Amino acid sequence: MKRILSLLALICLIVTAVPFMGTAALASPKYYITVDITNQIVTVYNNGNTSESGIVRQMICSTGRSGTPTPTGTFTLPSKTYAKERNEWYYFPEFSCYAKWGTRIYKGILFHSVLYSAAKKGPTSSSVNALGSQASHGCVRLRVADAKFIAQNCPAGTRCKIFKSGKKNADLRKRLLKKSFSVSEQTYASFMGRTEDTTPAKPAKINLYKGKKGAQVKRLQTRLRALGYYGNKLDGKFGASTKTAVKAIQGALGLKKTGKVNNDLWDKIFADSAPAGTCCTLTQGWQGPAVKVLQQALADLKMYSGAVDGNFSADTAAAVIRFQQYYNQVSTGKADSALQKDAIQKAKDVKAQFGTADYELVTTETPVAMATVKVKKYTRLKSRASTKGYNKAKLVKGAQVKVLLDSGKWTKVQYKNKTGYVQRKYLTFFTGKEYAVAFQPAPTPTPTAEPTPEPTVTPMPTPSLPGVVAAAPLEGLEVEYTTPEPEPTPEPTPAPTATPAPTATPIETPVPTAEPTPEPTDKPTPEPTATPEPELLPAYAVVAEGGAAMYAEIGDAEPLALLPEGSSLAVTGLEGEWVAVEYDGCSAWVEAKSVTLTDALPEVVTEPEEPAMEMGTEAVETVDAPESPEEDLIIEEEPVEEDTSEEIEG
Repeated sequence: MKRILSLLALICLIVTAVPFMGTAALASPKYYITVDITNQIVTVYNNGNTSESGIVRQMICSTGRSGTPTPTGTFTLPSKTYAKERNEWYYFPEFSCYAKWGTRIYKGILFHSVLYSAAKKGPTSSSVNALGSQASHGCVRLRVADAKFIAQNCPAGTRCKIFKSGKKNADLRKRLLKKSFSVSEQTYASFMGRTEDTTPAKPAKINLYKGKKGAQVKRLQTRLRALGYYGNKLDGKFGASTKTAVKAIQGALGLKKTGKVNNDLWDKIFADSAPAGTCCTLTQGWQGPAVKVLQQALADLKMYSGAVDGNFSADTAAAVIRFQQYYNQVSTGKADSALQKDAIQKAKDVKAQFGTADYELVTTETPVAMATVKVKKYTRLKSRASTKGYNKAKLVKGAQVKVLLDSGKWTKVQYKNKTGYVQRKYLTFFTGKEYAVAFQPAPTPTPTAEPTPEPTVTPMPTPSLPGVVAAAPLEGLEVEYTTPEPEPTPEPTPAPTATPAPTATPIETPVPTAEPTPEPTDKPTPEPTATPEPELLPAYAVVAEGGAAMYAEIGDAEPLALLPEGSSLAVTGLEGEWVAVEYDGCSAWVEAKSVTLTDALPEVVTEPEEPAMEMGTEAVETVDAPESPEEDLIIEEEPVEEDTSEEIEG
């Protein structure tokens, strides 16, 4: 029986110690997430629908600082790696801090709430005030309710695109800094302060064909234009071009091409699933699903990093020019039917080649002789160097050609995919660039952002000097002042050539390159204090006359404890007029004016009175201003039930 009980206890210990690898079956993902680093905005869309009508939730966030950036790319949310994921509390053991509703994006990068110094307390003011700016250690911080929404509604398999839009949207940022948008509370139009959609309802009877006129025809033309089938005027007249567009979408739907619209076809044309066409030349200002298809193709080709929102913006035009340059076409910024089909097919081929694996675009450029056509209207590309050659193409004024052979009266050129001859007098020569395009697997990134929160070396309390923190404040950085190094255990026979070196060098602190210790060589005793201390940081703080108040964070209104004169504290960092100290195994802050800094303790050290401080309430991160009042602390989370505190990991 004892063996059975021991075996059961061992199994329980293993289950609680190893990462949680299994997870219950999750529902199919129905949402699509984007993270705009430029604007610090997270948007949740209906899956496959990134138009405004598809926005489910939109919120402000904090991504990684410049030194610890959030990785860009398109990721698939993985299954749970640890049991604490997607639960109310997520503990970061290496930083000694908490967050709520952590959802893993990629490796050590998570969606999670603002930071907490301890469970059941309000979030740190610095992480709350940093929302809307790059302030994290790589993760994407959100308000508590927003982090909870993602954890509970975006299961494993949900796609997440992290990108830099490159263009600030000050109005949207201002609105989201005040309040997150949720489609369950209001429409997106009302949230943005726009007039609600007043489009009339579908008529009861629809029978449109060539020769018809009126509002129904204009609505049909508008929809066909957005889908990329109709490029003429929205005049409400069902003419030949409208009929051609109707027949085109009937063909895309697999229907008989009658050119007439009844109720059934109307419903299919106005459905969200209506297929987009490539019949029109898309230009800046165009909006609709056809633009969205083009944007997605350019994004898959790694030539576009903006929002796939169906709006042909300046960024989309720049991506079209990039495509034209890379494939040695005339750079117009306009996407004609041929370009759309070409981009869609190339994107399809690339996706088929790499599947779900990440890849990158590689281009090489070489100088090439080019020429611009200089004529009043146009000239002809001839099949041979003679006016008697047949016409192969029409070269309009300003068209660019690649020069293949320049000699005599005629010049051999290439125009698009055709080769022929043009009279030299009609050409202006210049040196251009010719590109070669290739795609290759992306190198495996070395995580520089927030590391995966797996257990590391557990530090032990020690009376020796703790690790040193960064000299400058790092607002919003998900890094706690480093905890004390374990006290080294003296070897039975100390090696004369090896000085015990710290196994974990304090972060962001220069390691001295001088001799390990200035102590005389005739004192080989391996004392714990033999490790050289940084020159700019004193080892101890002795409480001056009148005593000193000890605070959990800089600027707190209520002290944790009052320390009597002569109390000795280990110094862990300096922050303006404040000193970070270690006392009785706890991290805290005291005002510099209330202590005396020293590298050696006095002969007699008075033991401080018993502090009124509880473990687990130490500060998590620095704040920008020591004068920040406690009432500025913003609490975003819902009240935590008292009976759950014992289940918090870490």
